[in-house]
Amino acid sequence: MKRYIFNITFLISFLVIFSIIVRIYYGDFEEALATELDFFPPDESLPLSECKDWGGGVRDFHIEPGHGAKEVSVLMYHRVIDEDDLGENHFNDNDELHSTIILKNTFEEQMALLHEHNYTTLTAKELLLFLKKEIEVPKNSVVLTFDDGFKDNYVEVYPILKNHDFHALNFIITAAITKRDPKYVANAYQYLSTSDIQNSCDVFDFQSHTYNFHKRAFSYSPYLIVKPEEEILEDIRNSITNLGGRNRAFAYPYGAYDEKAVSILKELDFEMAFTVIPELAKPGIHVYEIPRIEVFETDTLKDFKRKINLIE
Repeated sequence: MKRYIFNITFLISFLVIFSIIVRIYYGDFEEALATELDFFPPDESLPLSECKDWGGGVRDFHIEPGHGAKEVSVLMYHRVIDEDDLGENHFNDNDELHSTIILKNTFEEQMALLHEHNYTTLTAKELLLFLKKEIEVPKNSVVLTFDDGFKDNYVEVYPILKNHDFHALNFIITAAITKRDPKYVANAYQYLSTSDIQNSCDVFDFQSHTYNFHKRAFSYSPYLIVKPEEEILEDIRNSITNLGGRNRAFAYPYGAYDEKAVSILKELDFEMAFTVIPELAKPGIHVYEIPRIEVFETDTLKDFKRKINLIE
């Protein structure tokens, strides 16, 4: 009996100690296991040198003082999938479409609505100057953003935006970009290739979503919150190198940030950063805490009109 109690006590103690070790070194374990993955090299640049930096452009909208927009909707998307391409990976355990996915026909309907009502898709610089109260922008203005850099952004989204002469910010996890250009498989987690980026930079302004810190620790806390400052700095510097020095805008992974994260972005000379706070962006707000309104497949057209601040 004593031996049985000893064995049980030993097993429980071992499991507790093992759990503590895993919690402490989870990130290191994960990185070690991922060394064989085909990460984009941290010291190389993506093929953006020939892409026009229209994201830094500022148009003259010829708006009289006081007659422009009072606030702007910054919309957030992730994946856009054709209904015919849906597979098991696109649904959760409750057989519901993942919240980060909207169907292609839904997205087409939303972009058609923006076009119908003469919406202007602002560049990053135009939004920044609007928030700083330095320029006026049209009342029907919107900023389109996409997170993570999934391949469907090129296959499905790019042609739709180009057809409407729309632009968008695309926040990419630069380590996930591949030099290979595999065939698009909708029912898989595929990221943009270097070729995709080069062929779509007339529509997408590619900016940082970290190099490889779009992850959570064992405690489920995002890396940007729990990792040491020097590691975060190195990771984001790598993303800037990949982006050829582009550091205009940053999107916090999972929308998580704190004073340390903001301080790091300032040190790296980012001009602005985006959260996932579902509010309209108004002049005078903190430019490192720009809100974004996520768009869901469950949104009705009426919901979407409310999110773009459309009053008919």
